Amino acid sequence: MGKFHILDHTADKGLEVEASSLPDLFETAARGLFRLMIDPDAYPPTEQVEIEISAPDLEMLMVKWLNELVYQFEVHHRLFSRYSEVVVSEQEGRWRLQAQAHYRPIKPHALEWEGAPVKSVTYHGLRLERDSEVWRLRFFVDV
Repeated sequence: MGKFHILDHTADKGLEVEASSLPDLFETAARGLFRLMIDPDAYPPTEQVEIEISAPDLEMLMVKWLNELVYQFEVHHRLFSRYSEVVVSEQEGRWRLQAQAHYRPIKPHALEWEGAPVKSVTYHGLRLERDSEVWRLRFFVDV
């Protein structure tokens, strides 16, 4: 399993993520995203949803993935805490992600917030690269 580190930035929050594979990088980034706001482990998942997205490059795929999770959290009140069957692939010049995202339906006012709610993941300061055996990601969010 990958690891993440929360970054302090003047006006925003961010994460640095490391993982040994692309699927693990996407999963670890998602875990870190929710950890910016709350302790997701305190709300074990009871349901799951399949998420499929595509993009012309890996950076855009990552931002779309994370923003889809933020959207599901804000609109459908789904607090994600686990991911399975994460597949990241490239086909005909487009990147694709498929994943089972495990969540607990929540009422936002009933959560124990540990940080400001994330509004969106941005392209500002975004870096996604492979360094020998390790995938590295750095991104910031608007809060």
